[in-house]
Amino acid sequence: MILFRQCIIVLFSLFIFSCKQQPGKLDLTDEEVKNLAIQRGNLISEKTQLVLGSRLKSVIQNEGVPQALKYCNVHAYPIVDSLQEVFHARIKRASHKTRNPDDSPTSMEQKIIDGYLKDLQKGETPSEQVILNKKEVHYYKPIILSAALCLNCHGKIGSDISDNNYEVIKALYTEDNAAGHKMGDLRGVWSIQFERDSFQKNDVL
Repeated sequence: MILFRQCIIVLFSLFIFSCKQQPGKLDLTDEEVKNLAIQRGNLISEKTQLVLGSRLKSVIQNEGVPQALKYCNVHAYPIVDSLQEVFHARIKRASHKTRNPDDSPTSMEQKIIDGYLKDLQKGETPSEQVILNKKEVHYYKPIILSAALCLNCHGKIGSDISDNNYEVIKALYTEDNAAGHKMGDLRGVWSIQFERDSFQKNDVL
């Protein structure tokens, strides 16, 4: 665990060091804010997914799927909470098929999810969206099931997910609705909220 924490520190130190900081701009247009939000949101979602995914992969390989499920149940939210402090943003993964009720979408997140589902049905690739107002900037990005590793916990019961492992899931998440997926399915969205002023003070370019 100590080594894992050190890896997180190194990873995000490199991230912060690689970000080019510029003096605050007081006259950013909406379009400039949107472009910066996409850049920053992509970096945050990718780095957060890297931390969560690498740890779960390690646990699955060394201890098995049941232990990975238990690890995710206990540690996933504290990890995201710590990353929110690093990035000064509210980071959430929302889904229309939740495992943990805390991931239930807001009305706006559900609207974004519905739009992404329609895109996939039409054979189109869903992309990031940014919605902003005078005080806040909301960034959304589709989470597509694209790694076979994810099927261990979110695939079809009885084939991708063994009956024994699904018993573990049901014991940990009594309201589970996140199984039955296949590769290419929409798992949900990254929903990241920034203060609009943050793009004036710490622009990532």
